[in-house]
Amino acid sequence: MNIQLTEKKEQIFRSTLDLIHHFGFHGSPMSKIAKDADVAVGSIYHYFPSKDDLIIELYWYCKEIINNYVFKAEENNLAYDQRFRIIWKNIVRFYQDHVYIFSFMEQFYGSPFYEEVRSSVFKEKSERNKIFHFLETGIEQKQLKDLHVRLILAAYLGPAISLVRSALYEKIRLEEDQLDTLVEIIWNGVKK
Repeated sequence: MNIQLTEKKEQIFRSTLDLIHHFGFHGSPMSKIAKDADVAVGSIYHYFPSKDDLIIELYWYCKEIINNYVFKAEENNLAYDQRFRIIWKNIVRFYQDHVYIFSFMEQFYGSPFYEEVRSSVFKEKSERNKIFHFLETGIEQKQLKDLHVRLILAAYLGPAISLVRSALYEKIRLEEDQLDTLVEIIWNGVKK
């Protein structure tokens, strides 16, 4: 999904991320988003018919940013196990450096909004969920255990998210050797 961005639309997204980070979905009404983005409320409704539409489009916008950061073209020719480690560390680094997106994604996955996109995330063979499809490819290529891909996804992302949460809570920067140690534990648990 390629989201057509205008400067105004991007400002609306940035303001929405900021407000949701600080006040949650319910504490971020369209009027507050418009004020923070310095746009008229009518401008928001020009781009997004409802707050639900804004939240769902913001999700896809964030997914695109995450995918662009996590999956780098120059890494495509590396061995699967190397990519497994690099992608995992990219996820951790991205979330640690983009706290508002991390906060938004955490809230989104725990909300009814996720039900709106869930089927397209898991059923479509698209660019929308590159991590899911990267792991699915690992199973197909017999690099990973022959388990349901959602189990491997949980083993892959769960520790990354937990580690980022604890680092943000403690206000620390994760060290490279810590990332190497944890991703090695994950790899040893899911490799074929």
